[in-house]
Amino acid sequence: MTAVAGQGAVTGPGAATGRGPSCLSTDRQIVVSVHDVCPARASEIAWLLERLDALGARPRVLKVIPASPDGPLLDHPAFVDLLRAEAAAGSEIVQHGYTHRASGPPRGPLLTRTRGWLFARHAAELLSLDAEALTERLAAGQRILRAAGLEARGFCAPGWLAPPDLLDLLRRLGFRYYIGMSALTELEPIRRHWLPWFGYIGADPVQEHLVGLGGRLFLAIGTRAPAVKVFLHPQGAPASAACRKTLDHLARLLRERRPTTYASLLGL
Repeated sequence: MTAVAGQGAVTGPGAATGRGPSCLSTDRQIVVSVHDVCPARASEIAWLLERLDALGARPRVLKVIPASPDGPLLDHPAFVDLLRAEAAAGSEIVQHGYTHRASGPPRGPLLTRTRGWLFARHAAELLSLDAEALTERLAAGQRILRAAGLEARGFCAPGWLAPPDLLDLLRRLGFRYYIGMSALTELEPIRRHWLPWFGYIGADPVQEHLVGLGGRLFLAIGTRAPAVKVFLHPQGAPASAACRKTLDHLARLLRERRPTTYASLLGL
């Protein structure tokens, strides 16, 4: 699986292995991404996008759930119009699972299952599926996004929790890169690039505190890194002090780093 939320340790598909440079550009850049983009979170997402506009955080990345519990994306044309407008303005669309909901207990090695139960029990969608179901869901998500007029060259697992064979599947389905918590992985050929991070996950105070500690540590280690990333989840964002703190930190970094997308970092 990928990183454990709040701990920063990375293993599995998104792990940094030291192969290739830390990023493909020496320019100082920052990737700003909004997670869990779906119609059910429309008001919170609109709030985040307004704040990012005010900070000048364009382009940015939207991690879109093709078929969240409130229904397939295509059943919400106004929300599809918002995503199309964002894409036309330079935002990058990334496929974020299929439903973003686990359909059963997590599978795989004990450590993987434990991380799923502890940090993303309800969101560990990919860990709850066998290989056939996983393939069907990812392909169905691609079809939905294409039918909505959206192109997703990258993929991010819900909760950054993924089975170890995910990269091979993504490559077969035509994805170009995978986003782990601390690494960006090109899929053809496999090359992993470490990205220091910080962000807001919309979780309980304990997990939010752990994520804050991890983010401060990673940014301190990666102060001179050519690229860093910030992730923002919509859950509770308008009323969250932790989210406001993350946005304040982002505002400071935007004074010295240029916003970009994952595809641009890889030259796609």
